[in-house]
Amino acid sequence: MRKNMKVSIKKLALLLPVCLLSISVMANEPSRYSDGESEVTQTYIKDTMNSYFSSAKKSKPMPFKAVRGWVHEKWSQNNLPMEKLHRNLHKTNRVILQFHGGAYVLGFNDNYRKFARKQADSIKADTVYMFDYRHAPEFTYPAALDDAVMAYKKVLEDGVDAQNIVFMGDSAGGNLALALAVKLKELNITQPRAMILMSPWTAMDVIPSHVDNKYKDAVLGENTPLFAQINKAAYANGLNLSDPKLSPLYADLSGLPPLLIQTGGYELLYSDSVLLSKAADTAGVKNKLSIYKGMPHDFMLVLPELPQTKAAFEEMGNFADEIFNRN
Repeated sequence: MRKNMKVSIKKLALLLPVCLLSISVMANEPSRYSDGESEVTQTYIKDTMNSYFSSAKKSKPMPFKAVRGWVHEKWSQNNLPMEKLHRNLHKTNRVILQFHGGAYVLGFNDNYRKFARKQADSIKADTVYMFDYRHAPEFTYPAALDDAVMAYKKVLEDGVDAQNIVFMGDSAGGNLALALAVKLKELNITQPRAMILMSPWTAMDVIPSHVDNKYKDAVLGENTPLFAQINKAAYANGLNLSDPKLSPLYADLSGLPPLLIQTGGYELLYSDSVLLSKAADTAGVKNKLSIYKGMPHDFMLVLPELPQTKAAFEEMGNFADEIFNRN
């Protein structure tokens, strides 16, 4: 049974590329899809995702290459695989620590290396650190969190000022970034300058959108590859799913850095973002919540051709500029 589970998870990894095949009309008529709730946009999203999920790729994608002035480094940090992309373009000293998604069951891959470049471009960062944290079912809580602490310490040990660091996490990576920020308070380690959370999974228990949007979300909803993994929460290791260690929505958020929280209106995890913003308000944490009408889970990652994705990345840049330009 365990062997079958490993095989299934490996298959899931093939179904979440950063760049799905674009349809030429999208490039020529992006405004056609500007209304996320329109029938034409929803049909496009559902058809695109259904087509991709129903067919396995016959050929391997081109391997990742550090292009356009980027330098790519890899190393093992006490058995934790880490990587860094860096260049000398913006000279802003902004540094990203990326937290990849995948329901805590998928590992790091080329898709997230490509996503890292987009994230860097969006906030004018010249350096991105990435790490392949241990994932379920082989490794459960607190393995990923321990790895995240190690990765952040490495960034600081490299001489990077915490005030130049932005945590950027999507989906389960958003959960991990938020959990790490809470853990840093306990460890008395300096917080990063800010956090950008894209479609974050902040509550592993059942909250409204986990039920209300399960038929709306074409990426994470019912009958999609990761729906069962979200409900199973294999990373939980027997803990109560409402435990703040797993569901940082319920943690003490006071003292956390400013947050940009982005979500789609049709997301399975829509409530995770809305309730996080309210919790941050209660804790006195500066935050901005942006809801992109009709968008599914992690649309910034899996639907790069949509105008909503372009708008989301522009918002990330504006948020970073506001944070870093503040005296």
